[in-house]
Amino acid sequence: MIYIVVRKTTDWDNEATFRTQIPEDIQPVVELWNATFDMPYHLFRRELKRIAQLNLSRIPGAVCVLREEVPEYAVVVPADDDDWFSPRLAQVLGANIDGQHVGYYWPSEFIEVPISLAHRLGLIRRAIFPRTLPKWLCTTNNYAVVMRPETVALIGSHIQASGWFVAHADAVKRLGERLSVMNRSLASRTSLRSKPSWSALVRKYHRYQKLYHRALSPELSWCEPYVAMMSDLMTQLRLRT
Repeated sequence: MIYIVVRKTTDWDNEATFRTQIPEDIQPVVELWNATFDMPYHLFRRELKRIAQLNLSRIPGAVCVLREEVPEYAVVVPADDDDWFSPRLAQVLGANIDGQHVGYYWPSEFIEVPISLAHRLGLIRRAIFPRTLPKWLCTTNNYAVVMRPETVALIGSHIQASGWFVAHADAVKRLGERLSVMNRSLASRTSLRSKPSWSALVRKYHRYQKLYHRALSPELSWCEPYVAMMSDLMTQLRLRT
């Protein structure tokens, strides 16, 4: 059995509660979002979570649990509440668990609109030079660890996990198959890290409407149902008049 642990769960159903759970720097962005779109921010995020939960329910051999429910020495895949995984996740991990490695990772895959010019240039560079190393070895959801005292902290931070994986290269194993996708949506914290102007938010909104109509590579065909749901969600998200 593979255990998936969602790092932080936010109550997106209740606006008053979710506002107490999000960082202060996101509050102004939420106000801008709610003034721009007819679907409140927390309800949009609730739909992202619902799509991700549907995805998690379709992974044979994997179960989503709280971190304290994971048995010692079990294999844990950390995730955020909007991440997607291949239905082959548990099958591929199970075939590679060998008792010698403590960490496992696979190539990162993102569905996203570039968050900045520097990010856009970085993506172009990686497209031209595929061997360009990513900034982080472990991103949000492209790694797994065996639950041991020294790996517990790695579940909560991909940055800390990246440092540990690099420092303990002999204890980690790279897998070739893309087993997850980070759906960096319009509402993700990274997309809205610096509060955009109204016009910048609207421009990004139109880019995201087009994003979910792009063809996927054959290796990511398992994402098609969730991309279609995101396309429907972006259709439901309308500008205020």
